[in-house]
Amino acid sequence: MKRTKVSSSPMTIAMLIALPCLIGCGSIERSYQSGYAGRSATKPDITVTALDERAEYEQLAAQRELGPNSDPKAIQYRQLLKQRERNIEGRSEREQYYNAKPYLRNDLERLQFLELPTTASRAKYLQKRGINGTEISHPKLIQDLIHQNDIAAGMTKQAVRESWGPPDEIDVAGERLYGNEKWHYTEQVTTGEGYMTERRTVIFEGGRVVGWETR
Repeated sequence: MKRTKVSSSPMTIAMLIALPCLIGCGSIERSYQSGYAGRSATKPDITVTALDERAEYEQLAAQRELGPNSDPKAIQYRQLLKQRERNIEGRSEREQYYNAKPYLRNDLERLQFLELPTTASRAKYLQKRGINGTEISHPKLIQDLIHQNDIAAGMTKQAVRESWGPPDEIDVAGERLYGNEKWHYTEQVTTGEGYMTERRTVIFEGGRVVGWETR
């Protein structure tokens, strides 16, 4: 087999080496999360604009969740919490946090919990707060509602189960770990025209009641 020897000058070799990089690097659209975005001298404002838009979106989302008259500090805590929740690493860490989240009183307490450095230190914190088992005591107001077989916004799934019993059906949005669910109940109630079937749906976000409907 005859081989053909290709003779190339140093200049030609340098151009061939540089060409793929020039083509490839020029065609890649950098994500603002990559750490490379914003380094281009030709488009310095793209990353800043994207980050500003994201921050504005997260602020509006937090305000929508907390209500239009919410304290600015509460909105800031909710934004920070969402960011910290996205950065939780590992299945065991996520399970520990989301199991405890409904029983942590507010966003600031959840942030403080996530700032603890290890799962062991977080477990110790939960044990100290009495949030380390399936039997968790409820505030007096919630206990009173349970005794009246009633529910209210902010109740945990455990409290609703103690008040209304286990649901007939559960719809889960996304991963069950995050506690976004709909619980469906069917009850026979007495009316002036006799018995009728009443269907109730309880809506949970993050393991706590955010609303319900009756049909």
